[in-house]
Amino acid sequence: MKNILLTLMFINFQLFSLAQNPNPSTTLDALILNEMSTRHFPGASTIIVKNGEIVWVESYGYADIANSLTVEDTTVFLLASVSKLFTGTAAMQLHETEIIDLDADVNNYLPWSVDVPNFTSDSITARQLMTHTASINDNWEVMSSYYGYPDPTISLSNCMENYFTNSGSNYNASENFFNTAPGSTYNYSNMGSALNGYLVEASTGISFDDYCDNNLFDQLCMVNTAWYFSDFNPNQVATPYYFQNGSYFAIDHYGFADYPNGQLRSTVLDIGNYMIAFLNGGTLGNNSILSPASVNEMLSLQIPTIDSVTGLNWLKTTLYHSGGEEMLWGHSGGEQGVSTYLYIDPQNDIGICLLTNGEGEGLYICDALYDRALNMTVNNSFTPDCTTLSSLDDYGNRKDEIIIYPNPANDFIRIQTNITEAAWYNIYNISGQLILSGNVNGPNPHIKLPQLAVGLYIFQLENKSPQLIQIK
Repeated sequence: MKNILLTLMFINFQLFSLAQNPNPSTTLDALILNEMSTRHFPGASTIIVKNGEIVWVESYGYADIANSLTVEDTTVFLLASVSKLFTGTAAMQLHETEIIDLDADVNNYLPWSVDVPNFTSDSITARQLMTHTASINDNWEVMSSYYGYPDPTISLSNCMENYFTNSGSNYNASENFFNTAPGSTYNYSNMGSALNGYLVEASTGISFDDYCDNNLFDQLCMVNTAWYFSDFNPNQVATPYYFQNGSYFAIDHYGFADYPNGQLRSTVLDIGNYMIAFLNGGTLGNNSILSPASVNEMLSLQIPTIDSVTGLNWLKTTLYHSGGEEMLWGHSGGEQGVSTYLYIDPQNDIGICLLTNGEGEGLYICDALYDRALNMTVNNSFTPDCTTLSSLDDYGNRKDEIIIYPNPANDFIRIQTNITEAAWYNIYNISGQLILSGNVNGPNPHIKLPQLAVGLYIFQLENKSPQLIQIK
């Protein structure tokens, strides 16, 4: 119990330190709050990373107006189209390991065939899906039926088959495709990005969300990132809002069957880990998600004769600062009640992110964050550490780690670990009293929690170091 309490004290220190902005600025706060009022953002989270460290993190406003829940740095937001960066990263991993070839016909990997009508002799490739040149159109009359509340009820595989195959119930040759040869024109395509996510699923035999959990989010210690709303404590997720006639109106949490194009949810702290990894050639700490060569390819212009700002899912956008302007790699996202932005500047080793639960324009806030990043005096910072306490023994040596999510939790937790046989677990309250025990087995085991009081609890898995759980 002594070691558990020491661990608890250390984690508490980390939690409090993460809640503090390392380099606060009342001037930037005032600008962001003014823009939030002008653009009708109920809440927002912001982060700046620089030189591999988090140098700014600040949150504002309300995640839930009706219940007066404020936005915290750990508040989860729907990312909308910023999600496409992660879908592209997953596909790039498979290209790097030669599971797929970005320039091969996607029909080599799918369980059925997809072709552009009138151009059936021309292949659709993953590179085209990642550059929006696959001649795939968004048929919103069909896509509107893919929404579910809070999660979709149609599987990704069924959605893709119904939309893209001749015999599919949602197939429409003239509405689902453009009458152009694949690779010849740029047309932004949500369904093309969804197909890219399904390509990952079909070529690996692993559901797309599980693949991302194991190969992206866990590798970057993005413990508050997931594709489905059901993976979170509902109180942790910001409610989306629209503004009308002087009032904010809540929108029910939602998802959609074509989810790889925009359904990911995350926090700015988790996004900070992702940005640092990309700025560091695909590596965060001891964990790597891509090689430097793959990162460089994603952040390179792919179709300059067709579109001058397109990389592999990453797009170039102009941000303005006090010294002029700069084209940064990144992506924005907009959905019902959501506006999100993520941009990186590899030359200056800077990344910025803005997540909101409103529908306004956030680029002015991004400009201000970027200007702050370029010109700030860094007095304090902290480095995300993927070597967690659970991976260290009593002497500070690395052990096989476990990751608990969602955390903060409510009704259940999942355990990411390398256990292959049944193992016992205990959950203690802060006083060391045993609250729950049982056995888990297999990858990502699920533990249903009893109704627990709000507070901190200690999770102990057999032969593993203790972990802290926060119950909200």
